[in-house]
Amino acid sequence: MEGAHVVIVGSGNLSHALVTRWMTSPHIAGLQVLARSERYRVKGWSQAAMRVVTEDDQCLKDTDIVVLAVKPKDAVQALQHVAQVSPGVRVLLSVAAGVTIAQIRTILPASGIVRTMPNICSQVGRSVTGVAFDGVNSLDRQIVLELLHELGQTTETPESLLDPMTALFGSGPAYVLVFLRSIVDTAIKFGMEPDVARQLALQMVLGTSELALSESHDSLEHIVSRVVSPGGTTEAMLDVLQSKGWQNIMESALSAAAERAIQLGALAPLSGRA
Repeated sequence: MEGAHVVIVGSGNLSHALVTRWMTSPHIAGLQVLARSERYRVKGWSQAAMRVVTEDDQCLKDTDIVVLAVKPKDAVQALQHVAQVSPGVRVLLSVAAGVTIAQIRTILPASGIVRTMPNICSQVGRSVTGVAFDGVNSLDRQIVLELLHELGQTTETPESLLDPMTALFGSGPAYVLVFLRSIVDTAIKFGMEPDVARQLALQMVLGTSELALSESHDSLEHIVSRVVSPGGTTEAMLDVLQSKGWQNIMESALSAAAERAIQLGALAPLSGRA
């Protein structure tokens, strides 16, 4: 299958991750990033990646897939610019949190629309990505899925689940990293060298994930029970977490993230009328 020509609109952290994976993709015939200014054209890019970053919006013409990778508040303005330069764009793939397919459809009525939210782990091909399609033909759907599979595990899902999936898995790396930081900071307080503490904590999380993946037939609760010895160290830790309402804290945090995704999407039309 012939590779697609892809333009990423926006040059933030997620764009950097996408470029890292897609610069050598066999499914891409041409890749460019449209930055909004000279500052963003050079900010944070490697020498190799800078070759694909441009301020020239003519790159939008005759492209196959435009990736909307801007902040939700900037989405309408960016979409209107795409529609002005390339009204017949074949596929618009949005990674803007909370911005709905219906909102995009009002500006690009004739395009195939894909809504998704990879996470920052795309950079190493380990994202967890939900994706919803609207008006996309079978060939373009296959191309998009191939590109997303290069970022990690991809699951087709109803659009209604994308906001909670953004909270759970799009923001998920931050939860894990905050947890890791707490372990590392505590290990340092106990006298461990920072580099050693970080390496051990990272390996512990990696090993635990691999164990759970290898025993996917088993419940997480049962795997936890295998770590806990009555009266032991793990039980003491879990007792403290339970007494502090750890489960409720996590549920509240995830709910807040999902609600914020919805709020961000609601901001998009407002920015277009400003």
